Amino acid sequence: DTVGALCRQYGALFHSDTVQTVAHFPIDVQKTPVDFLAGSAHKFHGPKGVGFLYVRNEVRLRPFIDGGAQERNMRGGTENLYGIVGLAKAFELACTQLEARHEHIADVRNYMKARLQEAVPGIRFNGNDDGEHLYTVLSAAFPPSPKSEMLVMLLDIAGVSASGGSACSSGAETGSHVLKAIGADTGYKTIRFSFSHFNTRAEVDFAIEKLKEILQPAPEKTPA
Repeated sequence: DTVGALCRQYGALFHSDTVQTVAHFPIDVQKTPVDFLAGSAHKFHGPKGVGFLYVRNEVRLRPFIDGGAQERNMRGGTENLYGIVGLAKAFELACTQLEARHEHIADVRNYMKARLQEAVPGIRFNGNDDGEHLYTVLSAAFPPSPKSEMLVMLLDIAGVSASGGSACSSGAETGSHVLKAIGADTGYKTIRFSFSHFNTRAEVDFAIEKLKEILQPAPEKTPA
C-alpha cells in the first residue's frame, strides 16, 4: 500500500507481481492502490501455462497482439479455454479455502523448519521469519559440506522435490540475485522447500530422513 500510495502521489503507474502471493493472501484491488496485478495459475494448483493480468479501469493499454477481438481486444488469437476455466476454478477454491489452507500449510512449514534445526547443525534460514514471510516457502541455507553442492540432485534422486536458490532463480546456473540482495551467506547452499495444503507432516519426516542419509559422512576406508 505504501508503494502504491507513493506512485499515485507522483502520477506513476504501479504494477505488482503477485504470482507468489495471490490466492494465498487476501488482496482487494478496490482498496489497494495498484494499477496492474499479475497472477499465475500453477501457484495455486491451476493448470500450467495460464495466468491473468488485472488492469485498473481508468488505465488504457495498447494491444499485445493485434488481429482479433479476443481478451477485450488485448491479445488476438484463440483463447486457451481449458486453461482459463481451470484457472478460474482453482482460484475460486483457493480463495474460499484460504484460511484453512493457510493454517495447514503454515503448520507443515513450521514443522519442517523445526525438524531441519534438529537434523542439520549450523543450518540457517533466509528472510524475515517474524511473521512477515511467505508461509508457503522455507528457504534453508545449509553449511558447506562435501555434498552440499549436490543437495538438490541428491534429494531428487531420493524422492524429495526441492529447488536451489530462490523462486526467481530456479534452474539458473548463476547465483540468486534475491539472496545476494538480502545479504545471505554465499558460502552456504540454499535450498527452497515449497508447501501446499496437500503436503503432510509425514512427508516432512520422509524428507528429513532422506536428508540425514545424504548428509551422513561417508565411512572411512580401511587400509587393505
